[in-house]
Amino acid sequence: MLRNFKYFDERIPFQLMKATRITRVYAHEVVVPAKPGAVNSPVFNSDARWDLLPVCLIAVTADDGLTGFGEVGRGVSLDQIRPWLEQLPGVEIQGWSFASLPASWRGSTLHGLLARHPPALWHLTPPLGFALETALLDLAGKRLGCRIADLLGGAYVEKIPVYYWCARQTPEDIAKTARTAKSRGFGGIKIKSKLGDPVIEQVRAIQDAAGREFHITIDPMFQWCSPLDTLALLKQLEALGGNVIVEDPFPQDMPEFWHRARSVCAIPLMWHARTLDILRVGLQARCADGFNCGGGLVEFLTCAHAVEVAGYSCWHGTAIELGIGHVAKMHAAAAARSCVLASDFVSPLVREHTLIRWDWPYREGFLPLPSGTGLGVELDLDMVERYKKNEAVFSR
Repeated sequence: MLRNFKYFDERIPFQLMKATRITRVYAHEVVVPAKPGAVNSPVFNSDARWDLLPVCLIAVTADDGLTGFGEVGRGVSLDQIRPWLEQLPGVEIQGWSFASLPASWRGSTLHGLLARHPPALWHLTPPLGFALETALLDLAGKRLGCRIADLLGGAYVEKIPVYYWCARQTPEDIAKTARTAKSRGFGGIKIKSKLGDPVIEQVRAIQDAAGREFHITIDPMFQWCSPLDTLALLKQLEALGGNVIVEDPFPQDMPEFWHRARSVCAIPLMWHARTLDILRVGLQARCADGFNCGGGLVEFLTCAHAVEVAGYSCWHGTAIELGIGHVAKMHAAAAARSCVLASDFVSPLVREHTLIRWDWPYREGFLPLPSGTGLGVELDLDMVERYKKNEAVFSR
């Protein structure tokens, strides 16, 4: 009965299934500042300038001539990742598995609820993990003629909801920002906050500028400190009405603070799950109303699937990466059924350039996936040259 059984589909060229070898890696270290006025009001400019931290972009070329792109998290210089990049030329890769990487790349397997990867997906110790994951998926998608979202299980949506973004701004400045967001079709905005900022005045300014139906996400990044500091503020926000939520008001190792706030106030509290372990704490504590999930592509999907099983929704958080990092995370967000809340894909709204050739076609608060294979985008080498601080090529 098995006489005519075939182990592969003849419609797929055999060379697509063969292992390939990395022949060359280009690395570009760049610094792309934020646009004037896109982050803080001048009165808050004493905050650290995260936009001036370096970002490294890598281009991984295989022996079949294809090139995949990746982006290293901000704050890591080319000199810091040079020892890892030197190991890549000559490595044979199969699909986008990390199994063939040098042993020094692999940490111990992560064990425990939500923290155990399938065998081929190792816990990568160097800062290159996300960048290489993206580059290998980009290569695999180009080789197979499909998108990264398809390799991650398929896209549930073709366009992703996105909110506008700013950091700490005065009520006068944030009103202008909200009007701009509203005029461009966005349905909401995410703002940063610290204890002592004029939050009530900011929210009133946004509502006056964009309407009470306009969504507002306030992110204090744990700096509202405790219920003693914050309960009165939350009650004032509740009295304003409208669509207001608060992300990470309290420390995440103090879930009792979250429970106390939720017991007296209807403002939804959202939990930023930067890693699987942090997600586990939030899910087990049952102290939040939804999640902002992050991590690498597979790590994000693991978080998003767990959020779905637990009955919650999420959005994809970002570090306002450049274009390669943003688009990679867009593919992951599209492949996650629970990722229905507005995500943070705002780099072209905030930075001077994203260093990719794509026009970022926001429409009515949504951003569609690029239509090409792999990532669907390429580096804009002219703009890379403009913002470049360092570069290197590694080959064998």
